[in-house]
Amino acid sequence: MNMLRDKAAGRVILDYREVIKRFGALQVLNGISLTVYAGEVVCLIGPSGSGKSTLLRCTNGLEALDGGAIDFEGTTLPRDERGLRVMRARMGMVFQSFELFPHKSALDNVAMGPVTVLGMPEDKARARAMVLLEKVGLANKAGNFPANLSGGQQQRVAIARALAMEPEVMLFDEPT
Repeated sequence: MNMLRDKAAGRVILDYREVIKRFGALQVLNGISLTVYAGEVVCLIGPSGSGKSTLLRCTNGLEALDGGAIDFEGTTLPRDERGLRVMRARMGMVFQSFELFPHKSALDNVAMGPVTVLGMPEDKARARAMVLLEKVGLANKAGNFPANLSGGQQQRVAIARALAMEPEVMLFDEPT
């Protein structure tokens, strides 16, 4: 996609309007407003504790907002768990700590979501997982468990896992 064309066409994928998030007396997000267009890459840069991870967790509904709203492709994020699950299936998230299943191989970590969430046949999901592991340079580590992978390799498995869901948006927490 051409980012300039999408921006000119006004294809908004995420729209943050006066987003507020508190943890007790601590207000972490104070009226954040931001528009993200399809195809656009946005980086949040700030010191530790400035709310970057919190904003991402609010984006995919892992944290509830205390004020404001976030729209995903024109629809305000739902507050009910069923609606959130449907929306999350359209967003890929790579967590700071990767959140890989330690008892599953790299291949199984990548194939699991399409099978359990999308209902994809296991053989098709595993074939797609291998293609994605190849793309991130880890086809030769498909049978390895997370404990036998370096941090960078675990991160690439987490990226392949997120891409396996064919998301419309990718969220990366501490990607480097």
